[in-house]
Amino acid sequence: MTDDGAMLEGFLDTLLPGDDVFPAAMASGMVLLARARLAGLEGRLNAALVAHGWGGGTPEVVVAAVEAAEPDLFDAVRKVAYLTYYEQPAVVAAIRALGFAYNDTPLPEGYPAERFDPATDMPRHGRGDWVATSAVARVDLSRVDLPGIAENRS
Repeated sequence: MTDDGAMLEGFLDTLLPGDDVFPAAMASGMVLLARARLAGLEGRLNAALVAHGWGGGTPEVVVAAVEAAEPDLFDAVRKVAYLTYYEQPAVVAAIRALGFAYNDTPLPEGYPAERFDPATDMPRHGRGDWVATSAVARVDLSRVDLPGIAENRS
């Protein structure tokens, strides 16, 4: 019997083993976030790993077999793993230590990391509005005569 948590951790460390500069996946601190992001895929990944010999063969061979046998699953898991890994502070620090200007915030130039302060950051133009979720009401479509509307009324 294989520990499912240890299987994911072993898979991530096989995919991202680290070296003298970069931490291995588990050493980067990514496991909780990766597990949350992979919640819908972890069971399928674990089943694929077991089916291809996890626990009996070398992890690299098993991971390669899963990649070959289930490319869509492997691609989805790899994307989550890489994105999660490269946003970890230890990995960002390793990249920057190599002399690269690494922007770890989204968009071309990122966004300011400062906390939003309503006193100074709140828009003052007075445009726009919002409706609280509890106040949202259905639109009455009974007078609309368009094909397909009657079938979608509830």
